[in-house]
Amino acid sequence: MPVKAIATKSISRNGVGAFINPCHKLTLQYCNWGGSSQGLRTILTNGTINKIAESKPQTTFEILKRSGHPKLIFHYNNSKIQEINIKNLKTNEIINKINEYLQRSGNDLFKCNHKVISENQSVRGIWSPLHAPKGYRYTI
Repeated sequence: MPVKAIATKSISRNGVGAFINPCHKLTLQYCNWGGSSQGLRTILTNGTINKIAESKPQTTFEILKRSGHPKLIFHYNNSKIQEINIKNLKTNEIINKINEYLQRSGNDLFKCNHKVISENQSVRGIWSPLHAPKGYRYTI
C-alpha cells in the first residue's frame, strides 16, 4: 500500500522568499501658518524627507498642506491606519517617529504571555480526555 502525500497549499509568510513592507503609504499633513508645524516644515524644506523617501522606495510619501495641527498618517497593508499627532515636536523627534512607525506591522500591540507562538498546527494533534475511547477515559 503506497503512501500518498496530503495536498496542501503553501502558507505565505512575509520574509520567506520575498519581503513586502507592511507600511505602504505615509501622509505628512501640516499647516503652512501654524507654529505647531514648525518642525515638520523644517524637515520638508531642508530635504531630510527626501533622504528618508529615497531610503524607503517601497513606501509612497504624500504631503498635504491643511490647516490644523501636523500629523503623520500611516497606511498599512492590513487596512489599518494610524494617525500620529506631532504637534510642537522637534525635527529629530519627528524623524524618530517616522522611522519607528515605518517599521511596525500595523497590528495592535499585545503582551506576549506565552513562551511559544506558532502558526502551525501541532504534529500530535489536539488532545482532550473526550477524544479517548470510553473505556480509557479518566473517571473522577
